[in-house]
Amino acid sequence: MATQGHSAAGQALGYFHQCMWAVVELGRRAAAEPSVELRLEALDDIQFDDHGSPRELLQTKHHIGAAGSITTNSTDLWRTLNVWLDLGNTRNLVLRLVTTQRIPDDSPLQGLRIGADRDTPQVRAALVSAATHSDNSVTARWRQKFLDLGSTAQEELIDQIYIDDRSSQAPEFDQELSRTFRFAIPVGKEAVFAHLIKGWWAGICVQLLARSLTTVTGYDLLVQVNDIADQLKSDTLPVDPAVMQAYDESIQDLYKDRPFVQQLLWIALDNTRLWKAIRDYHRAYTQRSFWLRYQLLAEPELDRFAFRLHDEWEQIFDTRVAEMARRGRTDAEWVGQEILEAMARDSRVRLRERFDEPWFSRGMFHALADGEFGQRIGWHPDFEAKLEALLTNV
Repeated sequence: MATQGHSAAGQALGYFHQCMWAVVELGRRAAAEPSVELRLEALDDIQFDDHGSPRELLQTKHHIGAAGSITTNSTDLWRTLNVWLDLGNTRNLVLRLVTTQRIPDDSPLQGLRIGADRDTPQVRAALVSAATHSDNSVTARWRQKFLDLGSTAQEELIDQIYIDDRSSQAPEFDQELSRTFRFAIPVGKEAVFAHLIKGWWAGICVQLLARSLTTVTGYDLLVQVNDIADQLKSDTLPVDPAVMQAYDESIQDLYKDRPFVQQLLWIALDNTRLWKAIRDYHRAYTQRSFWLRYQLLAEPELDRFAFRLHDEWEQIFDTRVAEMARRGRTDAEWVGQEILEAMARDSRVRLRERFDEPWFSRGMFHALADGEFGQRIGWHPDFEAKLEALLTNV
């Protein structure tokens, strides 16, 4: 069972490495070539196109634990060569193998590293020797396919191949992203930048793999990087990608016994608006936790925001309750709904000058209705008496 679990983890990290390495590769090209197009799982693991025509194919190989060596006998190498051979005509394409393993110093594969002195005949001779003498049954068919090419085709293929060894392993991607986008990241915000770009890129990868998105360009990435950098400025705050996921009514079960939910039941809020109010609370709580975790704001700033919201609520609540008394209204539940709706519609308080997400303010209303931040608000005109009775009976 342990072996199976380890294998599954390694395979999952391999897919993660492929997807995350794609954004690193696109980032390296984007500034100089914003029109470059990236595809996933098209002709290869990662594919770069120029005006719709493929120009570079990448195979990614990820290994967990201590980095091993990639040699002319390695299964990874022959599996990759087999993929490229199956494509047929690959002339004018750059073929790259990106691996977390290293090329030994005395290996002829050193000549395939980017920037190295290339000696195609030497590399071909080493691959022919390995293909001829290896007894690895896994690679046997792939090796024979290479031998069947003949010397000229073998050299033409090798001329197109580059190996990037010692690629970052999956747990090191945050550092790799920081290096790739270092000029765009505000000082001290490297960790939160990596979180945000990975959150955005994960969604892009799903669309690319599902084919609901054909390609993503360098320009698309530059726009997103600039947007994230802007969100990290002092007059605004970034939205955690986790907050933007879809929720369903099952989240009600997490909060059904909370005071803020009881407050909504006291004003007979319908089920649809009830669960959406719970969703607002959940999103706001998740968002606050994200900001505090990455030290994007301090609790005193949230306390000040809560104070201003309470002050705003107080004006609306007192006005509506006084109006209820003047008119002799007895429909307290409807008045409570009107107070809630007025707060959602008319609130002008912002946490930061350029951060104006209505769902966050609505979620904070419910946090205050729950008694958080040392403040308490409510919707029903008699909410205080009802809360006192509720807490007394607990």
